[in-house]
Amino acid sequence: MYRFSNTVIGYLNLLTMLASIPIIGGGLWMAKSSTTCQGFLQTPLLIIGFIVLLVSLMGFVGACFNVAWALWAYLVVMVLLIITLLCFTIFGFVVTSKGGGVEVPGRIYREYRLEDYSPWLRSRVKGVDEWRSIRACLIGSKACSNVAFWTPIDYLQSDMSPIQVFLCPLLLNVIFFFFFFVIYSAYYV
Repeated sequence: MYRFSNTVIGYLNLLTMLASIPIIGGGLWMAKSSTTCQGFLQTPLLIIGFIVLLVSLMGFVGACFNVAWALWAYLVVMVLLIITLLCFTIFGFVVTSKGGGVEVPGRIYREYRLEDYSPWLRSRVKGVDEWRSIRACLIGSKACSNVAFWTPIDYLQSDMSPIQVFLCPLLLNVIFFFFFFVIYSAYYV
């Protein structure tokens, strides 16, 4: 039984070691990109990739070469990683718990309001500096490129993401678009 469990742990850690290589590669690939969004994700992706690589290497060495201290360190680090992931998951649910959006009558999309989210999250996105980085991120991602050419009917009938509903028109500064949209809605819908 001892050899079987060590073999299973060794193979699982070999798989996670191999899986960490594309994660690290993705982080290094993002270093070549010039967009703000990808630059923001580069460091956490590299950190996660190297942590997975080191932990799986520790488990692989402990299981395959019968190194007891490496298996104990692997066990402690895995427990800490599981607790950390659980905390991040709970934090994410708490911060976004009420922000599921509201159905808009006669529209396909949902409306999202900043007041529906936690005060902590609101304080993180209300500042001018945060909006500059969000704007740079959206421009770099080209998420709003096709919205600029939509007609009011396209806007009413399209299944849009929350970014396209609220942020893209603000980002593109399409005041005329909104003015036309309001007039069209009032008279023709």
